[in-house]
Amino acid sequence: MNTFAKTIAGLFVVVGPKSDSPLEAERICSALIKKLSEDPSRNLDPRTWQNAVQMIPSQVECATISQTLNRTIPVGDLPGALAWICASVVGGGHAPILTRPMTSYLSEYGEPTALSCLVLDQTDTAEVHVCLTCLNVTEGHSGNFSTASTQLSASLTRSNKRTQTIVTKVFGSFDTPSDQPFYLRIFN
Repeated sequence: MNTFAKTIAGLFVVVGPKSDSPLEAERICSALIKKLSEDPSRNLDPRTWQNAVQMIPSQVECATISQTLNRTIPVGDLPGALAWICASVVGGGHAPILTRPMTSYLSEYGEPTALSCLVLDQTDTAEVHVCLTCLNVTEGHSGNFSTASTQLSASLTRSNKRTQTIVTKVFGSFDTPSDQPFYLRIFN
């Protein structure tokens, strides 16, 4: 009997300084959560997440990478491994800070077989870095898992006045995402 149950999870993470008003990363995140919530039957589909993220205007340094990783992971460590994959894409030394809360979130689902994780990093006041990781996990023998990963990363330059106007027009009406179980706010 195969005990590997199919569990799909989605996670939104915003990294940035404490602020009295919502960060642009929070407004963008809130808009994407709303967009993905419009169709509950497709809100965990990785293609839906990728399409939603590509709607962010005036992106620069956009890149998409697909790869397959074969790893032997001890039973129970899959949430930590998935969190590390998602956090390490962000860069800037954030991986250790992001991995712990993300692992805690994923541990609630046992061993997810699919995960879409969007991280919006506004640590740098001049840019919002957007990192989407969509993972698909297949079980092998004796704790061996194969992970197919599609990563989309982009940067939104806040110092460009035209970009700033578009971002304010598109996302300005959104507030900080509500306290949802699939949303993590991490202060740097």
